Amino acid sequence: MGLPGGSRQEIYPRFLRHFCLYSINSFSEESTTKIFSSILFNGLRKNGFSADVIPLVQTIVSATMVLYLSAIDNLLPTPAKSHYVFNIRDFARVINGHLLMRKEAAEVPKKTFVRLWVHETLRVFYDRLIDSADKEWFYKEVRNTVKENFRENFDTMLDNLGSEKEVSEEDLRNLLFTTALDLDADEERKYEEIPSIESFYNVAMMQLDEYNAIHKTKMNIVLFRYALEHLSRICRVLSMPSGSALLVGVGGSGRQSLTRLAATMCAQTVFQPEISKSYGFNEWRDDLKRVLKESGGRNKNTVFLFTEGQIKADYFLQDIDSLLNSGEVPNIFPIDEVQEVLEMVRLAAQGGNRNLDISPLVVFSYFIKRCKRNLHILLCFSPIGSSFRIRLRLYPSLVNCCTVDWFEVRTVELTIHMRHWCKHHIWWKVPGSLQTQYPS
Repeated sequence: MGLPGGSRQEIYPRFLRHFCLYSINSFSEESTTKIFSSILFNGLRKNGFSADVIPLVQTIVSATMVLYLSAIDNLLPTPAKSHYVFNIRDFARVINGHLLMRKEAAEVPKKTFVRLWVHETLRVFYDRLIDSADKEWFYKEVRNTVKENFRENFDTMLDNLGSEKEVSEEDLRNLLFTTALDLDADEERKYEEIPSIESFYNVAMMQLDEYNAIHKTKMNIVLFRYALEHLSRICRVLSMPSGSALLVGVGGSGRQSLTRLAATMCAQTVFQPEISKSYGFNEWRDDLKRVLKESGGRNKNTVFLFTEGQIKADYFLQDIDSLLNSGEVPNIFPIDEVQEVLEMVRLAAQGGNRNLDISPLVVFSYFIKRCKRNLHILLCFSPIGSSFRIRLRLYPSLVNCCTVDWFEVRTVELTIHMRHWCKHHIWWKVPGSLQTQYPS
């Protein structure tokens, strides 16, 4: 609390005696390593891996710890980099990315897990970096960590990413993992490395055609390379339980369109509030109830898409902050609607046994857990101005509970791809006289 003055007033002890201050120490490195080693080992065992992965598990966790502590010490937040905030949740996101891997997708376990670890650290840490010097530092740090912790040569493990012997920072753009290629699976999709950017492009175009055939509002997206990279990142977030993302970029960068396409590729529904002049508190809460009933009551993976232009009041972000933290908005359901929610999930909470007697609190807690697991919140914000920095300071869950993906402007790539796209889709409609006068 600051000193009196500048609209600040002294708080008297008689008032402060009604409050308590709690302090919780952070986990030690030994405790954190043990916790995540157990989580990773048990998760991989469920995915079909044998006990032979124990040495790999320990190496993955120790390498992540080294990189995590190094990022905290070197990637410090500034007014221009207010999102450079790292905590134990970022550590957990790297581990959760490994839990998507199944045994049938890992032909050579050691090499596959090294490539997967590099990919997951890039998605969690590298994608939020905005400075070329920070990106270069992180690239060197990853190379050194692979050498020191995995005891492997970085260029050998990632040998097919570039044409040169040494894998450069630019070559790492070719390293992409996704579940979107496994179209035959209904629920448990295979998390695998994309063999080539062309194969991922073909799948994305097929899903885009399917989206346009179903929806009245068509999407005309130019899927050049950089857009495909962001598409794979969004698909990764949607594939994770409780996965949410903060998409930062200027208007027109394709954040909303790529989110809708990624949801289609992951077989998930998208909900976006329709803001009007009469849209207020009651309409906002009704939309949140609808989303929570869909994700928690009907057990469907739901994408809640929310943009910066839809923020009409501060309580919008307060409710989103609460959803990101706990998966619920306190007291959003009145008593009569609580009973409706309990009936939607009671049988699932009982494990299918109708004779099992459980309390309403346990049933509602089960509903909240399903909401947190199935609801994916994707926020589209702009970095221009001071509002972005202020919102991150007031609502820290926007960074702490989200995977940050920073959309840069790739003018050269977009111009080249647009030229080819226009040549094949528009040029043939131009009269022959104009084609002669203005050749392509």
